Amino acid sequence: TELAVRTMKNRLGMDDGELRDALEEEDSLEFERTALYEKVYALAEQQEGQPIPYARLPGIKLESPKMTRNLTTAWFAKRVDDRWQQCMRR
Repeated sequence: TELAVRTMKNRLGMDDGELRDALEEEDSLEFERTALYEKVYALAEQQEGQPIPYARLPGIKLESPKMTRNLTTAWFAKRVDDRWQQCMRR
């Protein structure tokens, strides 16, 4: 990842120190607020000519003899998130 980002540093308008500082945030939620993150997405959107999706849950169908409904990984993830939100409100 770092090597790939360094090859783009001129297009990003960032120096090695700024890139390194941003990459050190990679394991935290703060990474999404770095100039590097924002500039990479801006470049990608510019290249595509339209907004690009930031994250998408795969819709892999879950299959089991016990399941009678059509369920997907996206449904399961949403269900888990809904339950977490309920717990956090308590």
